[in-house]
Amino acid sequence: MLRAEELLALLERLAEQLEIPVSYAALATEELPGRGGLCVLRGERRIILERTLSTREKAHLLAAGLAHFDLENVFLLPAIRDAIEEARQQHSLPPLPRE
Repeated sequence: MLRAEELLALLERLAEQLEIPVSYAALATEELPGRGGLCVLRGERRIILERTLSTREKAHLLAAGLAHFDLENVFLLPAIRDAIEEARQQHSLPPLPRE
């Protein structure tokens, strides 16, 4: 099993390979306690994550964001595929078509 740091790094590399920008920002406020996820910003799909989250939470949210994409024909290490499939099932997410 991968450590959370390794998993996050591999998920970030996958996002880069898929040309999905990932950024970390201060999202949480008293009015909006956001954690982040997949969004469309200026017509571009990207994943923005709350930078104060633990590495494990960042990896989970990044996996959930990547779960929206069709990764069937992308080579993934078993641990990465498992993390994405777990997030997909946990959040009941269907894959989105690739552009």
